[in-house]
Amino acid sequence: MKNYLSMIGNYLLYLAVMIVVILIYNIIVNPILGWGQFGTGENIAVQLFFVLVATIGLSAIVYKIKYRVLKQTSESFWGILGFSKISLGSWIYMIIIGLAFTLLNAAVMKLLLLHNIPSLNDFTESYYHSVSFTTLIVSSVITTALELIVFIGIMFNEARKNVPVFWPILGIALIIAVIQAPGGIWMQLLGVALGFVYGFIYVKSSSIWSVITIGVAFNVSLFSMKKIGWLDSMENISEISLIILAVVMAIFLLGSTVWYWRKSK
Repeated sequence: MKNYLSMIGNYLLYLAVMIVVILIYNIIVNPILGWGQFGTGENIAVQLFFVLVATIGLSAIVYKIKYRVLKQTSESFWGILGFSKISLGSWIYMIIIGLAFTLLNAAVMKLLLLHNIPSLNDFTESYYHSVSFTTLIVSSVITTALELIVFIGIMFNEARKNVPVFWPILGIALIIAVIQAPGGIWMQLLGVALGFVYGFIYVKSSSIWSVITIGVAFNVSLFSMKKIGWLDSMENISEISLIILAVVMAIFLLGSTVWYWRKSK
């Protein structure tokens, strides 16, 4: 029981760090820059970049204080993130997983539009138009990497000590779902699925680069599809075709994650 409470406590600790940073942005930074409350208004991608960088910096301080108070030895803050190399084959495999999630996301988005549920599409449109395309793509690389350092490298690694791996993976999947709230319930459900993929892939690969590759491939390909018109053209695809695409991609992602989890390192 103590280990599970420690897991929850670690998640709450680093979530609190992020909340503090967001409050600082909303109360102090936003009145100066006038971009809007965090996650809304202008330059959403840039807002996220600043918040994530500050969260990582403050988390490093909290990490040191935590182990000093507990009088426990620990590896360096950067050492827990797991920046070990991955093979070319694994790198390509992660890109394929990211692209599959893009197609799943796009199919679900357009299916929801057909049924007059625009929340996921509206959030994507808002994010896409908040900055220039160049800034958006750069952000899709840098900000995605920072997000995964925060959620997987820091929160998940601190929470998963001495408990069966499923529970911290469930925890990080739920946290990812919560932060997807602006996109509506369907974006949150997709966030849960992505959280499980991230968690199991990261545990098996032991490298933060694996999940960063998935996340970057997903975000860059989604916004690139929007730029060249492919995402909008999917509105002309029949409902049954969108359903088939979504089901096939979901099965592929599930099968790929299970296969990767079961294969030997």
